[in-house]
Order: sequence, then C-alpha cells, then structure tokens
Amino acid sequence: MAGWNSMAPYMRRYSIRILLFMASYVVILTASLSFARSGAAHGQATKIGLALITAFPVIGVFWAIFRLLVETDDEYQRFLFAKQTLFATAFTLVIVTVWQFLQVYDVVATGPQWMGVIWFAMLGLAGPIARWKA
Repeated sequence: MAGWNSMAPYMRRYSIRILLFMASYVVILTASLSFARSGAAHGQATKIGLALITAFPVIGVFWAIFRLLVETDDEYQRFLFAKQTLFATAFTLVIVTVWQFLQVYDVVATGPQWMGVIWFAMLGLAGPIARWKA
C-alpha cells in the first residue's frame, strides 16, 4: 500500500475529507439515535432536524467525491474516477429499478431504504471494473 507521503496532494485532501465526514457521521448518528430513543417524546420538527443533521455528513461525502473530480490534476485519473462514479450510479439505478418492479408485482415488500449505502458499495465494486482494460 502506498504511504501517505507518496499520495498525490488531491488524494490526501480527499482522504482527509472522507475521514472527517465519516467520523462525524458515526458520532452524529450515534448521538442522534441515542437522543431519539431516550424515551422522551419528540416533536416532528425535532425528528426532521435529527434526520437532516444525520444526513449532512453523508452529503459531505458525496461532495468530497465530486470535489476530487474537480481537484484531480491527472486527466487519466479523472477519467477513471468519473467512469467509476457513473458505473456506481448505473449499478445503483439497476438495483433500485428491478426492486421497484418486483414491488409492483408484489414479489417483495418495500424497496431498499439506504440508497446512499448501496451507491457507496457500488462505487467500491465499480473501481476495478472502471480500470479494467481502461
């Protein structure tokens, strides 16, 4: 594995952003779920606020990914990462589309609720595919 110092500056910035957003996500999710499930009654506005606060770090991860596309100074690496992002989006849309048609025909109940998680998983799987015979 490449060392921290051998990484391109844009990859170091990307890694720091992802680390910070994911760490804040874990902290915010844990705290907000503990607060929401503390037994006290919470109003609708509080629940909406908790949901939005929890979503912000995930939105930040998406921002960091697309910021990487802007900051990458190597055109080939930018192309590969854009291709990986498009594959991840396409794979996620395929999963969601198939699931929704299965739902229409009463084969399954409600669809996947964690589209972001599915997209992140597909981003990881799409990396080798985007680089294969690139």
